[in-house]
Amino acid sequence: MLANASRYLRFIIRRERVISSIWVAALVLSIIGLTAMYPSLFPTPQALLDMQSGLNTPAMIAMMGPVYGLDALTPAIAMAQECLIWVAITIIVMNIFLVNRHTRIDEELGRHEMLISLPVGRLTGSFVTLFWALLMNLAVALLGGLGILALNIEGTTAAGAFAYTGSIAAQGFLFAAITLLAAQLFSTAHGASGFSFLLLGLCYILRASGDMSGNALSVISPLGLGLKVEAFYTDAYWPIYVLLGEAVVFAVAAFAVNAIRDIGAGVIPARKGRAHASRFLCSPFGFAWRMTSRTFLIWAIAVFALGASYGTVVGELDKFVESNETIKQMLQAIGGGSSSLVDAYVPMLSGIMGMLISIPAINAINRLRAEERRGRLEQLYSKRVSRATLYLCFAAIAVIEAVVLTALSALGLYATSASTGLLPLDTLLAASYVQLPAILVVAGLTALLLGCLPRFTALVWAVFGYSFLMLYFGRLFDVPEAARRISPFGNVPLIPVEQFALTPEAILVAIALVLFAAGFISYRRRDMVWKA
Repeated sequence: MLANASRYLRFIIRRERVISSIWVAALVLSIIGLTAMYPSLFPTPQALLDMQSGLNTPAMIAMMGPVYGLDALTPAIAMAQECLIWVAITIIVMNIFLVNRHTRIDEELGRHEMLISLPVGRLTGSFVTLFWALLMNLAVALLGGLGILALNIEGTTAAGAFAYTGSIAAQGFLFAAITLLAAQLFSTAHGASGFSFLLLGLCYILRASGDMSGNALSVISPLGLGLKVEAFYTDAYWPIYVLLGEAVVFAVAAFAVNAIRDIGAGVIPARKGRAHASRFLCSPFGFAWRMTSRTFLIWAIAVFALGASYGTVVGELDKFVESNETIKQMLQAIGGGSSSLVDAYVPMLSGIMGMLISIPAINAINRLRAEERRGRLEQLYSKRVSRATLYLCFAAIAVIEAVVLTALSALGLYATSASTGLLPLDTLLAASYVQLPAILVVAGLTALLLGCLPRFTALVWAVFGYSFLMLYFGRLFDVPEAARRISPFGNVPLIPVEQFALTPEAILVAIALVLFAAGFISYRRRDMVWKA
């Protein structure tokens, strides 16, 4: 049995050698990069104290967790308090994708049935997948902790470094076990991943409520429990042990369910559809909409809620930075040097939301690729449906989603900031919609890769990552203007800091149209790749 598990592990390593390496490298570099920033961001103890004191408000606690260590504040404590939750959410996303990819998706594609027809135990796949997730999380914890120790910023200790990265890894592994259980309960990959992401959102809300009220909800949530390590201050390891214990419980439950359920089915049966499809669903656009509508609804709720959470900070923004010159300089750098901090806040948030909205636009187009890989498009193309029609339908949905979600992001921000009177709705809509051409460029690049290089559609995430780095750190660290403008989001006017400029927006729209057109031509001409 151990020999079979070893061979299965080598099989997963072979499949994951690229994507897992990228995930681990990105997470470790993020941990090290964020740590390296803090000494330069807050060069004096007073600046650091002002920063942390400003975060000790209900709105900021809801976003990042409770402030600790004000009596012995160091850059290491500030970094851990502000960054742990965001890195933890990122590693949780990695674990959800990883486990779902090797469990429920493999069952949908028939790959799992082929594997267990060999001398492989029924639970071997689940066990090895979870073991590989454990190895990835341990790699992030070990390499990230060593990287923090190598930087040795003020306040760094070995206990604190590994409490910080250990908490991140433990939260990731817990959600790997939760996703493994979800893969047994739900009969589709979308159901399993959707449940895991829904639970992640619920955990964030529970943590925010518990942290603001000081009640037990923050401990019930894994995200809140992970913050209790108070890295570089108390260095409490008990939350890590609790998280790992919870992961073991979920893993055992997943194995137990996996041992008794039917292969290819879930404990919760798929909901039966209607006996006859509507005329809309029988159309190519209706098919494309059905494939993407549930994900779009989740993103719509998430974008509106995130915009609303950012809006709660507006009323306290001036007080927050009034005595903090360092934070004032950060906002002015990101916002283009505006004398109004609120005006600087708007383009920063609009850029963040614009980048987030590009994710569902990318996924809408990649859904066509997913259907191709599963061999389902063969049934459509055997009917009176052309490649061109289906391509245009998925491209149109990507554009529609971008337009609607952009409006929802502005409305969410306005909903919680309207009482301050500082952010008019028309200004927020303008600042949000100037991001739309950049979003369309990213979607167009995805469409081009779909048409020309379908096996390399994941390359679009490299552009996304570069744009993210330039958005957050480009102006702060005086990155050359040419380097910032490589990103499509680096060419967007910073409204209301800057006046609207038609030329860069028109150029971005033209580039997006060319990319979509090139992808359209290539998709019509290339061979279909019926390979999972």
